[in-house]
Amino acid sequence: LLTWKIAPAVMCGNTVIAKPSEMTSVTAWMMCKLLNKAGFPPGVINVVFGSGPKAGDALVSHPVVSLISFTGSTLTGQQIIQRSALYCKKLSLELGGKNPAIIFEDANLDQCIPATVKSSFANQGEICLCTSRIFVQKSISKEFLKRFVEAVRKWKVGNPSDPTTDMGALISKDHLAKVKKYIQQARAEGAKILCGEGIDSLDLPPRNQKGYFLPPTVITEIDDGSCCIQDEIFGPVACVMVFDTEEEVISRANGVKYGLAATVWSNNVGRIHRVAKSLQSGLVWTNCWLIRDLNLPFGGMKASGVGREGAKDSYEFFTEVKTVTIKYTDVN
Repeated sequence: LLTWKIAPAVMCGNTVIAKPSEMTSVTAWMMCKLLNKAGFPPGVINVVFGSGPKAGDALVSHPVVSLISFTGSTLTGQQIIQRSALYCKKLSLELGGKNPAIIFEDANLDQCIPATVKSSFANQGEICLCTSRIFVQKSISKEFLKRFVEAVRKWKVGNPSDPTTDMGALISKDHLAKVKKYIQQARAEGAKILCGEGIDSLDLPPRNQKGYFLPPTVITEIDDGSCCIQDEIFGPVACVMVFDTEEEVISRANGVKYGLAATVWSNNVGRIHRVAKSLQSGLVWTNCWLIRDLNLPFGGMKASGVGREGAKDSYEFFTEVKTVTIKYTDVN
């Protein structure tokens, strides 16, 4: 994420101050070595390590910092807007998501199921683009659930250094507790846990048994108003719901405050275009997930952020348009 922001900013002639998340400082520190090795002059790219409330707040509220590009939670994005408002700073905010997958009855399940398992649980669900709400048309819901749960249970959770591992540990002890709390709340509301937390045990190597691991969890029979449907959990939890009509599922998919990404599975091209146009989402994948061209605009709607980044969009964001008018006078 840092490289996606640093590269276009420097290309446009800017100097950069980058503050990585305090939870992922090591990779940014490793990048500093590469930047020095590449020969960047001192002061062109500056990496500041620290917490959000201290280092982050000092940067976003400083009058000399005229532009802010941020990827992170919606709550932090709202705080950045408030802290920077005094100086009318230019902002690009890529924030949270509660991304739907819409699976129509004519979808190719042989392609859809493995892709949806991956879109739900890749990187432990700690990707802003991960699927967390899965809407399945009623006529295929039983078959989908059976095959989906079977595929999820085949995912291996364990040591991320093992090439056969599909899922590693969550980012922290606190985040693990937060994700578990959502699952407990779903169970208290009467939802069904088909696999995962509280049902499937983990066979972890001894060195990993104290880690922050959680099995991929599938929840069904849950109400659209549940916090598990409305809130960004940011973990390996997917809620599966049944729908009848195209109009119904569009309304339900749009029924959250977020609007980052969505996937639509169907072989009906007309339906794909109708649904994609109607979804309140900055990105829509059809019959695939996470196929990206970094030249294309990237960003969300509603509480998922403001602005777009990508080749042309980043160029426009990291530069300012200036109009200069010169009156020509004929000296003769």
